[in-house]
Order: sequence, then structure tokens, then C-alpha cells
Amino acid sequence: MVLDITDRLGIRTGRHVAPAGLAAIVLGAALFVLPPHSTLAAIALALTGGAAFALGTARRANGRWWALVAGLISAALLFAALTVAGRGLALRAFGQAETCTVTDRVMIETGARYHHYGFVHTLACGSGTLTIRTDPGDRVPVGTAVPILTSDLIEPDFADRHSLLLEVPAVLGSIALTAVLVRRSVRSAN
Repeated sequence: MVLDITDRLGIRTGRHVAPAGLAAIVLGAALFVLPPHSTLAAIALALTGGAAFALGTARRANGRWWALVAGLISAALLFAALTVAGRGLALRAFGQAETCTVTDRVMIETGARYHHYGFVHTLACGSGTLTIRTDPGDRVPVGTAVPILTSDLIEPDFADRHSLLLEVPAVLGSIALTAVLVRRSVRSAN
């Protein structure tokens, strides 16, 4: 069925749909990381872009099934790397590091249907008072001095959650995987 869809697409369509899908994935990641932080729009763009990239890649590879599966996996990994690791890289590149003291920590329920708890940390910093929302595993005791990363555009976060040794290879690896897939599908088309 999927291979029939790719057969109906022309080769020019494959040349235009795959890059448009990549652009939608990058735009979705930017919407996820930067204000207004539209999670639903980001996920919708990522799903649409991933499908377009996978179909365009499969069409470029003459409708081969491996190109469709590899395109879907590569698109998902690219979006995940750009949203999770990309946020930390953006904070490190465009933000500043600051040491703050945790003045308050409140446990909140974040799930309506299933019980899931998170924490809201209130921090006293030299630049003012900040709040950071975290998962249960990232709770910091009150009175602890912690390094944070702040930025004018991106919400502040604990610096310990963003290691350059993990984030740079994640982003570069996902971009390399996507480039290899595009190159291989173009080679299959020729």
C-alpha cells in the first residue's frame, strides 16, 4: 500500500517533499523550544514533516520499503534530538550561567487521568526570582545552591540537566543519520 503511494508520486515530488518534511521538522522543533512553546503545533508539524520526509525519501529510492522505515525513524530521531538536546545547546549558546539558591519547592500533579507528579522550584538569583518546572527525578532540596542557565527567549533550566558531552553528539548524530539516508536514497534513485 505504501509503495503504491510512492509510485503515484513523481520523482520531482520526491525531490520537493523530503526537504519540505525536513523543514517542517526543524520548524516544529523551533516551536517546541522557543516561545510561544506550542507543544501541539510542534508535534503536529513534526508528524506531518516526518511523514513527508519518509514518503519523499521512499519515492527517491524508487519506492523501497527500507527507505520509508528509515525515513520515519530518522525523522523521529531528528525531532527528538533537536527538541531535547537543542534546547540545552540553545541555552548554552545564547544564555548565561548563574548560581541561584532554591527557596521553595512545591510538588504538583501534572496528569489529570494518570497520577504523575512534578516539581516547581522557586529560585533566588542575582537577576531576580525564577521558577523552574521539573520531573520527580530532578527535584532539588530547598536551600541548595544550583547552577542554572537563563536566556531571554528560552525558559531557564538547571545546568546539570544539559551536558554538552551528550547534547552535541545527539544533534550531530541525528543530522548525520538524516544526511546518510538522503544520500543513500538519492544514490538508489540513480
